[in-house]
Amino acid sequence: MDALFGFAVLTGPLWLILLTLLLGIGIAIVLVKRLKQKPAKFVGAIGVFVILFLLLFGDEIAGRIYLSYLCSTEAGVKVYQTVELPKEYWDEEGRAKFRVYEGDNHKTMFLIGTAKFEDTRFEYSMYAEPFSSFFHIDKTGFRLRERESRKILGEVLYFRYWHGWLARNLSPDRSATSCVMKNLDKWKFNIFKPSTSKQ
Repeated sequence: MDALFGFAVLTGPLWLILLTLLLGIGIAIVLVKRLKQKPAKFVGAIGVFVILFLLLFGDEIAGRIYLSYLCSTEAGVKVYQTVELPKEYWDEEGRAKFRVYEGDNHKTMFLIGTAKFEDTRFEYSMYAEPFSSFFHIDKTGFRLRERESRKILGEVLYFRYWHGWLARNLSPDRSATSCVMKNLDKWKFNIFKPSTSKQ
């Protein structure tokens, strides 16, 4: 039974599309039968089908186009200010030996080998905020900021699209489609640089 439910969840949007397309074709045929001339029937059938298709799927198509535009023009790694870290954070060739991650209460934690410690100068956090209520798109990502000044040092920015009205209301799948982001951990190393201090 679980396998059948899983199949229904995965294929739910496909069945919805098929059923609504068949419904649209059926309505178009019924309406066009009332027209007398053949050219008018053909044009009427196409017109009714296009209108029904756009009413059912227009916002889905427009939303995906807008998401694609946002992902290609605005999403990605943003570095606003670099921060120097002392030499023990780097190997002899200047490559990062550390990892950065979010600790309790948005604390920025560093891991070098097995040593784990907090740097109170920085605050690392995830965020999600509304971007377009019309298209049902959120702006989300990771931010690193200076704790004292609240200045954002860098972020990974991407967008999530929660689909058109038909999928949101009739599909059991409640997940969003988002920008494809690669190498998410590397963005932090663009913010942090080896210290140039002689000390």
